[in-house]
Amino acid sequence: MKFEAETTAEVPEEGITAESDGSTRERVLQLVVEEGPISAAQLGRKLNLTAAAVRRHLDAMTEQGVVEIKNISGRRKGAGRPSRRYVISSRGQEELGDDYLNLVRTALSVLEKHAAEDHGQTEPTELDAAGIGAGESHTEDSEAARALAQAYFTQFEQRYVDELNNIEDLDERTEKLSALFNADGFAGFTRLVGRDNPLLAMQSTQLCQGHCPIREIAAAHPVFCEEETAMIARLLNVDVRRLSTQAAGAHVCTTHVPVGREKLAAERAAQKDGTQTSPAGTKAGRKRIVISPRQQERLS
Repeated sequence: MKFEAETTAEVPEEGITAESDGSTRERVLQLVVEEGPISAAQLGRKLNLTAAAVRRHLDAMTEQGVVEIKNISGRRKGAGRPSRRYVISSRGQEELGDDYLNLVRTALSVLEKHAAEDHGQTEPTELDAAGIGAGESHTEDSEAARALAQAYFTQFEQRYVDELNNIEDLDERTEKLSALFNADGFAGFTRLVGRDNPLLAMQSTQLCQGHCPIREIAAAHPVFCEEETAMIARLLNVDVRRLSTQAAGAHVCTTHVPVGREKLAAERAAQKDGTQTSPAGTKAGRKRIVISPRQQERLS
């Protein structure tokens, strides 16, 4: 939640609209955050409101658990009952939001600086094995960023591998992986490309992710995209290629899976063994989109 200072005069309480009432409450909460513990009288003076008007907002926020009361005793003994002061509560802190994204960026920057100093480096370290088939040279990034990216995606890979181990068909494995991504908030789905093409090698599947929970981090550190691509390649046991990423400005992350090429290789191997493979059909279940190779350029 972001607060902006209000400069308009306070309207009479009986004529307060829902919008102005809400903005006044935000001004009260902002001061509680900045100057708490603070009394209703002090808030009223700073906001040019009566103490009664301020207490109405404080009572509402106290009931909601956004602020809490802190009783402060006077300096002199026997000076009367403790005065009521207001402070932001833990729940209020949650509603104000966290800045973990900025924290991660700062942490990576600090780690990169110290890592470079420890190794006497002035330039980023070139990545070794990240981004299989990413369609570009390995991104230069720090060892710290690569280590964090690997640790982040390892937790997904360890869970996914057991789900995929017993699925031999590449189409089915890709579809299952998209379902796993979907369950973890990546909005996973698949597009079937070129399935009407008689050339088996031209048929493929696009593994898509409509949401990227770490988009801002990946934009600053492309190694996250490359490590995810490498993870997908390992899970599908095939050389994949990244076509687009949200971190680079696309509306969806798209990974090319060469299903037709793998099926063609399997057919050739089967022919050498004297066996015959049956044509693959579309399995029932989650909806998949079939598009032509010409259409995929517009979609990715």
